[in-house]
Amino acid sequence: MTNPYPFAAVLFDMDGTIVDNVPLHQQVWHEFAHLHGLNPSEAELEFAKGRKAVEVISFLFGTLTPEEVSQLTAERQVLYRQRLAESQTVRTIPGVEKFLTGLGELGVVRVLATSAPFVNVEAVFNKFHLTPYFEAIVTSENVCHGKPDPEIFLTAAQRAGAKPEDCLIAEDSEAGIIAAKAAGATCLGLITTQSKADLQEQGADFVASDFLSLPEPIAL
Repeated sequence: MTNPYPFAAVLFDMDGTIVDNVPLHQQVWHEFAHLHGLNPSEAELEFAKGRKAVEVISFLFGTLTPEEVSQLTAERQVLYRQRLAESQTVRTIPGVEKFLTGLGELGVVRVLATSAPFVNVEAVFNKFHLTPYFEAIVTSENVCHGKPDPEIFLTAAQRAGAKPEDCLIAEDSEAGIIAAKAAGATCLGLITTQSKADLQEQGADFVASDFLSLPEPIAL
């Protein structure tokens, strides 16, 4: 059957794109830093959005051995999963399940492409029952370079069996949008962590507040 949707695949970021957990992530980074005697500024916490935890650890803590980075990263991720399990406020972005279902019915390949490690993906997917909606998952463990490098989206497009130019990428962060455009894909910017103006300035081709308000031609 011919796919009537304008894209062969849709690649989704996770944090801030399919779940509104970015405030929780920022809270955890702040808590974790304080546990280790650091007091990060808002600008330093902003750096964390969309990036791999190992990069954020190195940025916040300065010079560390690889073993120290690994240990601190694991410790931080355990704290995040604890706070996620406790949270009563984190929700999926409005309309995302309906959009994912519609894409599946049209035969559009759905791939998660996230800077998070798989254990965090598993925690989010189990909490919100998201596993059936995706044909493939690409995480930080599957790439060498995190966003804004396009590697994760190029890998996700390959998993989808599609050319990057035939993919729509849903993102919310500056690093993610830069990565999406560098990959040669069309980018949907979600107004969940940034303003519409910021998303457009960073290169988003489409902008929406959630998946219930998608513009033509990407709406279902």
